[in-house]
Amino acid sequence: MLDKALKYFFYGLVAVFIAAFLHYTGIAKPAENFFFRLFAPAQSFFYDNFKFTRNFYDQWLKKSDLIKENSDLQEKIKNTAIDASRLKSLEEENSLLKKELNFIEESKLKFVSAKIITGVSDPLTKSVVINRGKQDGLEKGLAVVADQGILIGKVSEVYDNFSKVVLLNDNKSRVAATIQNLDHTVGLVEGQYGLSFAMTNIPQNQDIKVGDSIVTSGLEGKIPKNLLIAKVEDIKKVESEIFKTAILSPIISLESLSYVEVIIP
Repeated sequence: MLDKALKYFFYGLVAVFIAAFLHYTGIAKPAENFFFRLFAPAQSFFYDNFKFTRNFYDQWLKKSDLIKENSDLQEKIKNTAIDASRLKSLEEENSLLKKELNFIEESKLKFVSAKIITGVSDPLTKSVVINRGKQDGLEKGLAVVADQGILIGKVSEVYDNFSKVVLLNDNKSRVAATIQNLDHTVGLVEGQYGLSFAMTNIPQNQDIKVGDSIVTSGLEGKIPKNLLIAKVEDIKKVESEIFKTAILSPIISLESLSYVEVIIP
């Protein structure tokens, strides 16, 4: 078996030497040219397909890298947007707390700070729930303010650790108020079906103007005098009626409250 393998190896070695001799002496050149022309189309086909496959693979790798880079970039953009949103929220809360702290320091009134934990809303009701209750000294009827002491509603229900606050635009909201005009006109600020609020029971002979400020009158024992409520936006009157109505424009949005202060008399 070994002798047979050596024989084949010897024959192969001889064939290689003969082929090399014929190639370098030029004797085999006509045959080489013939076989080159014979197999040239096949070689060209396989070479072109190999090149196409390689280019396709390279392009696929590049596309795969671009997809990954794009995915990473989208993730970074999303995280940046989230961080920016959180930072903006913290800045807004910090600004609100600073304003409320300044008002507390200047007003010499007693306050309980509270955070809004949920809202209650339907076609007629506009109220919020705060995280303070009986254990914090709260009781029904207390004034609730935001920003720099702007009235936003009254405590309507009190529990041990939380309370419900009826906002000014709630249909059941009623607050005794005064217009800061020459007559110091007294009236009642009432909620208008959860949409807005207005001052009613204003005598026809009272001189009021668009832009006049509305403040608490102090006629309600639990609500201090001169808390800012709103400004006059429009005046509705019918000559045959005794009273006219002032449509009010809120000073701050009642839909975007976060922190409030409850005034303790």
